[in-house]
Amino acid sequence: MRLFDTHAHLDFSQFDLDRPEVLATLRIQRVAVLNAGVDLPSSEASLALAREHAHVFAACGFHPHDAKAFTPEAARRLEALLHQGAVALGECGLDFYRDLSPRGVQVAVFRAQLKLAKRLGLPVILHQRAAWEAFLQVLREEGPLSGVVHAFSGDEAQARAAVELGLSLGIGGPLTYAKNDRFRRAVATAPLDRLVLETDAPYLPPEPFRGKRNDPSKTSLVAQRLAAIHRRATADVAEATWENACRLFSVHPAF
Repeated sequence: MRLFDTHAHLDFSQFDLDRPEVLATLRIQRVAVLNAGVDLPSSEASLALAREHAHVFAACGFHPHDAKAFTPEAARRLEALLHQGAVALGECGLDFYRDLSPRGVQVAVFRAQLKLAKRLGLPVILHQRAAWEAFLQVLREEGPLSGVVHAFSGDEAQARAAVELGLSLGIGGPLTYAKNDRFRRAVATAPLDRLVLETDAPYLPPEPFRGKRNDPSKTSLVAQRLAAIHRRATADVAEATWENACRLFSVHPAF
């Protein structure tokens, strides 16, 4: 069985003590990873990981928390990085929950990155928290786009809206949480060909690992729960989501 974690942050400090071991284990376990940048340094680190490992790919972008640092020079540097082997732009989007950058700035930077992704022909890794209506409005105005709504945890109407825009849904550890029945109902109604697995490692670990560091190998637990919801074999769901990810990002992982 092979698995594709479409959103991780293996460059983050939580992996500083054992990053080589984690990457080696993932290769043995046949787990591919898309490592998502959140600013220029992490985007550079993602590209470095991708150059060193045939089962790792890079996305480069500015997280909404860092939108206030998206100067014209930063935009030029981001575009230069995207030309160095990135398979997606992101993560980018809106976060009105923590508001670490002003909302108007977040929207402007989100639009700028979507325009850049369209110009370069890249899919986007999308972040949304407590900003669904504004998020949807920007996507409708800037579309059509291809990409993933990262860490999707919405209801059936939100899942349908994203799919109608041509986007895929990134499904991670919260699918396994006891109080997430609404989310599981939404995932049950979503077509399997629009679902991809993710971890957001080191964050959002599935049950029974809550409170511990997440890592891409735990996509297997998400695949198991997703398979039960869609009444399919785990191996079938793992392969379907693998194919979805490879098609979306135009990649062919090697182990």
